[in-house]
Amino acid sequence: MGIKTALYKLKGFYKFGKTAPKLRGKVFVNKFGAIKVGKNLSIVGHPWAVQITSTMGANLIIGNNVYVNAGVGIAANKEIVIGDNVKIGPRTSIFDSNYHRMDCADKGELSKRITIGNNVWIGADCTILPGVTIGDNSVIAAKSTVNKDVPNNVLAGGSPAKVIRELEIEDGWVRD
Repeated sequence: MGIKTALYKLKGFYKFGKTAPKLRGKVFVNKFGAIKVGKNLSIVGHPWAVQITSTMGANLIIGNNVYVNAGVGIAANKEIVIGDNVKIGPRTSIFDSNYHRMDCADKGELSKRITIGNNVWIGADCTILPGVTIGDNSVIAAKSTVNKDVPNNVLAGGSPAKVIRELEIEDGWVRD
């Protein structure tokens, strides 16, 4: 890889945030739509690459102090909003589109907004499907499939994810 290619790739990363993200390993960014990033984004693309996509006309908004672990895929076709102090576990998929219809009776929208609140922890191998909101301070257990909204301050898990219990979160507390 030549110096011009390396600089071109770095230039793309610096354009999607006011401050340069902390990147380790392989991170692929497909920026055809808007990508807005807060301060202290940290992405680990080792041992599995991370892929972040925003298609034409889509918005991907990532808050402050967000950690994205290895093997994560995030694809915005409409809008994905990730709050502040969010931790996303390895091999998690966050897609706001189904990309295709199930059958000829399926007339619904293919893409629906995803909102992930502040101080959320998403465990390893989770799938976050179109149209869901995950409330502030919630935890999604490993290997869960989130296909419906998750309220604030709960532990949810399973496939499909269901509330397991409420969490005791003091005002202002942020996960380490």
